Amino acid sequence: MQGDHLLFRIEAPHREWDRLAGELFELGTLGIEERSGEGLLAYFTPEPGTERAVLALADPARGIRVSAATRLPPRDWERVWREGLAARRVAGLWIRPSWVPSEGMPEIQIDPAQAFGSGEHATTRLALELLLGSLERGDRVLDFGTGSGILALAVLRSGAGSAVGIDVDRVACENAASNARRNALAPAWVCGSLDGIARQASFDVAVANLLWSRLRPWLPRLAGHAKRSLVLSGYLYAERSSVARALGDLGLEMLEERQESQSGDVWCASRIVQPPAR
Repeated sequence: MQGDHLLFRIEAPHREWDRLAGELFELGTLGIEERSGEGLLAYFTPEPGTERAVLALADPARGIRVSAATRLPPRDWERVWREGLAARRVAGLWIRPSWVPSEGMPEIQIDPAQAFGSGEHATTRLALELLLGSLERGDRVLDFGTGSGILALAVLRSGAGSAVGIDVDRVACENAASNARRNALAPAWVCGSLDGIARQASFDVAVANLLWSRLRPWLPRLAGHAKRSLVLSGYLYAERSSVARALGDLGLEMLEERQESQSGDVWCASRIVQPPAR
């Protein structure tokens, strides 16, 4: 990798680490180190606005301090970032980086790199629980905002007939495709928005693990692709009323909702069903 890197030191209570890691990946971090008793080290390529966005994560009320960026010469950030990662079991499925020994079957190997989705964030776990808990063999699944491809690959490993993963981020698309090859699974990938698939395309299940602000404009279109059910993850407890209003406007019914507290936030996910045809 060519060029200098920016290093940010983030001091925070351990309970904040997972949430901060998720936000750092959203901002495009190259990799994160966890330093016991210290906090997080996050690496970035120098881009306009990066330092301001990372410094904005500081929150004295939560005990979060972010140092000004230190410029570093090029380094093997991936080797450093890999240290300390382990296999995790979520919704009966083992998820591990390819360099970590297997803990059991069924499993998928996910190397998240710069794309969100390794099973370590509450929103991913919630989405997996709702997806795999209601999946029917042979289902066609649409994964909007696929990131590392974890949800699309998980449903294929669990018996879905097909899966399509969509993401606007080119790096995420490349990472998802790499993870698919690693698992010998073959979802279809669309690098772009929902406009990249035909409006009449129909799926048994559609899922989106995205921040509510990013998902909200696409919700009507996404719901239109879901024949049986829709799984939404990535919204906060404080946003539940906004989600409920948006679903009500579309005539959709929330069948099940789950919540998980992580790093001081309460994240939510829901399974929505299409109303009976009249």
